[in-house]
Amino acid sequence: MIITTKVAARIIAVLFVAILLQNAFFSMVEVFGAPVWILPALAAVFGLLGGSMVGATVGFAIGFFADGLVDGPLGTACLIFMAIGYLTGLYRERGDQPPTFAAALIAGAATFAASLALGLFTVLLGFDGYLSAAALPDLLLQGIYGFLLAVPLFILIRRILRPALVEERTSRKREPTPSGA
Repeated sequence: MIITTKVAARIIAVLFVAILLQNAFFSMVEVFGAPVWILPALAAVFGLLGGSMVGATVGFAIGFFADGLVDGPLGTACLIFMAIGYLTGLYRERGDQPPTFAAALIAGAATFAASLALGLFTVLLGFDGYLSAAALPDLLLQGIYGFLLAVPLFILIRRILRPALVEERTSRKREPTPSGA
C-alpha cells in the first residue's frame, strides 16, 4: 500500500467512523446474547490489504481509541489489535492478496482470538471480568460475527483504498522461448 496524504486521510476517516459505529451502535446490538465486535475484523482487513506495517499501525490506532472509549485495562486492545494487524499483514506479504472468503475466515479467527485475549488480559490484570467455559459460546458467536462482517468490510475498504493498493499479479502466459535453442 502506498500511503499518501489523501490515503492517510481516508484511513483516518474509516477508523473514526468504525470506532464511532462500534461504540454507538454495534456494542448495543446483541444477537443471540453476544455483542457484535467489528474492530478486530477491521484490523485484520487492513493487515490483509496493506501488509504488516500498515496492519500494525492501523491496529494500534484502533486499539488506542478503543481503549480510550471503554472502561478496562489500558493498552491491552492496542497490543491485541496491533498483533492482529501485523500477523495478517505478514500473511499478505507471504503471497498474493487473499480472496474475499479467505479474508472472511481470517477476520473471523482474528475476532475470536481478540475476544479470548482481551478476556484473558482483563482477568490476569485484576479488572472486574470473568473468563470461564460458559463464555466460550459468546466467543464463538463473536468470531462468527467477525466472519460475516468481514466480507462487506473487506469489499468496502478495498474500494475506498483502491488507489493506494499494490496488487501483484502473476502472469499466467508462457514466455516465448528463443528460437534456435
